[in-house]
Amino acid sequence: MFFPKALSIVLLFFCVIPFNIINAQTGPGGVGTNDGTSDLIIWYRPDNGVVTTGTSINSWANSAGISAFNLSETGSTRPTLVSNIVNGYDEISFNGINRLRTGLTLTTANFITNQATSIIVAKSDNTTQTSSLYSTDPLVGSTRFSSHIPWSGTVYFDIGTCCNTTARIQVGSLTGLNDYSIWSYNANPTTGKQLYRNSDLLQDRAGSSNYTSHASQRFNVGGYTSGTNGFVGDLTELVVFKSTINTAQRIIIDNYLAAKYDRALASNDIYTHDNTANGNFDHDVAGIGQALDGSSHTDSRGTGIVRVSNPNNLNDDEFLFWGEETKDPTYNFSTNTNNYTEQLNSRWRVGRKDNVGRVDVSFDVSSFDLSGKQSCVPLQLVVDNNYNFSSPDDVYDLTIVGTTATATNVRLRNNHYFTLRYTDQIVWDGTNFYNGSGTANAPDNTNACLKLTVKSGIDAVLTANAHVREVEVESGGTLEVSNGFLLEVENGIVNNGIIDLLGEAQLIQNHAGTTLNSGSGSLKIRQQGTSNLYNYNYWSAPVNRGGTWQIGYLEDANGVVNFTGGYDANPATSPVTLSNYWLYDYNAVSGEYSGWNFLTPSTGLTPGRGYSMKGSGVSGSEQEYVFKGIANDGDYSYPVVAGNDFLLGNPYTSALNADQFINDNLSIIDGTLYFWEHFITNNSHVYANYEGGYATYNLMLGLPAVAGLVSNNGTASKPKATVNIAIGQAFFVTMENAGTLVFNNQQRSFAKEYLNEAVFYKTSNSNTISTIDDRTKFWFSFTSPSQYKRVIGLGYDLDNATYNYDNGYDAKAYNDQPNELYWVQEDSKLAIQALAQVNIQDELPLGVKVTDVGLFTISISEMENVPDGLSVYIKDSMLNTYHNLMESDFVTYLDSGVNEERFSVVFQDGNTLSVEEEALNGISLIYDSASKNIKILNTENAQLKELFVFNTLGQQVLTQKKEVQTETNMSPFSDGLYIVKIITDKGTKTVKFIKH
Repeated sequence: MFFPKALSIVLLFFCVIPFNIINAQTGPGGVGTNDGTSDLIIWYRPDNGVVTTGTSINSWANSAGISAFNLSETGSTRPTLVSNIVNGYDEISFNGINRLRTGLTLTTANFITNQATSIIVAKSDNTTQTSSLYSTDPLVGSTRFSSHIPWSGTVYFDIGTCCNTTARIQVGSLTGLNDYSIWSYNANPTTGKQLYRNSDLLQDRAGSSNYTSHASQRFNVGGYTSGTNGFVGDLTELVVFKSTINTAQRIIIDNYLAAKYDRALASNDIYTHDNTANGNFDHDVAGIGQALDGSSHTDSRGTGIVRVSNPNNLNDDEFLFWGEETKDPTYNFSTNTNNYTEQLNSRWRVGRKDNVGRVDVSFDVSSFDLSGKQSCVPLQLVVDNNYNFSSPDDVYDLTIVGTTATATNVRLRNNHYFTLRYTDQIVWDGTNFYNGSGTANAPDNTNACLKLTVKSGIDAVLTANAHVREVEVESGGTLEVSNGFLLEVENGIVNNGIIDLLGEAQLIQNHAGTTLNSGSGSLKIRQQGTSNLYNYNYWSAPVNRGGTWQIGYLEDANGVVNFTGGYDANPATSPVTLSNYWLYDYNAVSGEYSGWNFLTPSTGLTPGRGYSMKGSGVSGSEQEYVFKGIANDGDYSYPVVAGNDFLLGNPYTSALNADQFINDNLSIIDGTLYFWEHFITNNSHVYANYEGGYATYNLMLGLPAVAGLVSNNGTASKPKATVNIAIGQAFFVTMENAGTLVFNNQQRSFAKEYLNEAVFYKTSNSNTISTIDDRTKFWFSFTSPSQYKRVIGLGYDLDNATYNYDNGYDAKAYNDQPNELYWVQEDSKLAIQALAQVNIQDELPLGVKVTDVGLFTISISEMENVPDGLSVYIKDSMLNTYHNLMESDFVTYLDSGVNEERFSVVFQDGNTLSVEEEALNGISLIYDSASKNIKILNTENAQLKELFVFNTLGQQVLTQKKEVQTETNMSPFSDGLYIVKIITDKGTKTVKFIKH
């Protein structure tokens, strides 16, 4: 027989058991799967698998995943593809002599038998045609599975033996067949046959017949074959299931197709966001729900990337749908300027009937480029009633496993929008911070994986420590870091505005390699130097301009400083005028005065080079300077020559960790850093009259420079050098070997000068701080008659120190003061001596250099981690005496000269009191300054045999033998300290006195 021509989209479903919802995710609307594992056996979509030559269709792939049902055709019988015709989707146009067919591939296993569901979206060009839209081929002489929309004005669907009432359902007198309709057909031997048009039930008829002609037939779309005319009309989508889908699934598929092809449903038109008024969220619609008859479908993904499942409060006549605004999206993330998150470039909208409860939502992220998302921030599902997501109602962190990102217990409310986002930056928009974890959304120490962006407007001010991934300051923007806080940056800085580090604020960058900083803006950082115009500071610039720094770039509070060629600075100008006469750097043989290299204010200095500069002469003890440029960052290196002293400096906008710097360079340097400090009392440009010295630091401990008591306010010296080298501070290093010296970001640290965690040697007073270290350490002070104090150190390090000279742990004395105390180690004079462990048998020789004759004091000024019960003595070998420094200071009178044999530090008293010494307690000596006589008091009536008098150099100046006088005149001798040795029949007594 012949049938009318018609155009439609057909979905066929065949099943007698409930649909497997575990796999019911990727079919039309989320019903069935597209991998051939479900009862979805045929799914022809115009947006997938169509291959053409020109507009002629060569083949159409089966989107259900069963390749046996792929369609093809050749020659003039090929239908035509009409592009972008139905709500932006293509259609397949048939002219009555077109078709697309499978091969002879139908089997009882892969095709229908006695039940099915088919759904078609199609329209016919006329109602008088007698044709088949789809059919088994050939149509006559056998059982069939076919649809005829229409056949002489009547719509037919057949399954099994034609054409009795068991096999056929038919509806006549229909209008509007030349417009697209959604035709849904069910056939099942138990429930009979139903035909729906746009979700309106047209007929319900009992019975179903069997299709049995699998081996001799193929599946034909377009119907052009023996026994039927070809279809004249247009088709968009056709789906076949080999089982009957349930009511909930049919409603879901109807809503998917209605949205996709802009159709209206007569009933259950639940998803309404497929029109212009609601935003045209037409694409990849899918749904879950439960129909009035209790049938349900609770897991759907459909053609899109969103899967929704597991509703926790699903009841009859409740549905949830979602659709996407973008057709054929190419997904990427861009900044949402409403909240500065990185948002997906497509959205979904929710259409809901009643409330299915909370659900699980998953996304296939295999097509996403998530390389811009840091691993430490979550991908988020964001839900809002506002299309712009400016203030989301709900935000859910997604868990990513493989290529699936999932959020559970999600609330999707009716008419709400949802999309994906992640946070990549903290933004100051000129008024407010966004996305930071600190107060008022500012960054804090937990934001190390986020970029900080500062836009123009009011200055952005950080009032807490912050740790970010990178920083960008846009043109017109200003970022201020408040006094005492740290801005830590993992990578680079793009600065086209201003970064201002106020007070003791610091900037650290952590990345390896060369600098990542760029931009046309500037960073400002301040450091205070001496104001004494006679005094040097050793400086190093923490910024650069074009890769180098010129001293002439320096600023004070009033602008760029001036320079004069005279000796003295001029504090009266504004800005101040400094002397360029004292600008030098040094990289030459140790101790070579001619090695100082003169600089001009325009000399280019690379990061890490130190230079000398004298003070401004302003009132007060300090002059503040401003460095302005690009922050130094990353690796800097210098080739070095063995035997040279090199004036280097901290090149960074943070403190420099001296331990790390020393360890990184220990193969080429001697391991000790020396920091120059002038006394504030210095009042001369004449080198011979300079008052000052070098503070010392190595891996064992730090020492202060020589200190002098200049007033009742205490010492003029900074405290001992610490592990943290201050911003802008330069220092000397001695090169032991040729090689390459390096600075790098791993040497940086955060340390505040006002807490004495770092020290800039600018001759102002400070307090001491304790260090966290369990090694035993002693600091011995040597105070001259004029109250200048030299400090030397003794420390113990079991892993690194020996009795020999150990680079990085022993330190040579770098000073040459009039009065010096030092350790004697073979031919070396040490300021710091390091040993493996405390040994009470040790005797550690001391050297003294004396210029100012008088009373000197040796004391322990500080000690750390000293073993319980340990005593420390000064041994005087000339007098054979021991003085316990743990109990009191050792005071002695010294004449001028150098002595490296008299004094030593020991840890046990070599003069344990004997019975003989007890007897000698009755012998004493007094000095009468009026008569200049010494008198021996002998209460024990001991026999006086000999008397010897020595000066402090160990020279014997007086001898009495045989007849020892109890009173001896000392007038012939100069004033000073003398030692008297009295030999008696009960033993020898040694006594000191001062002649004056």
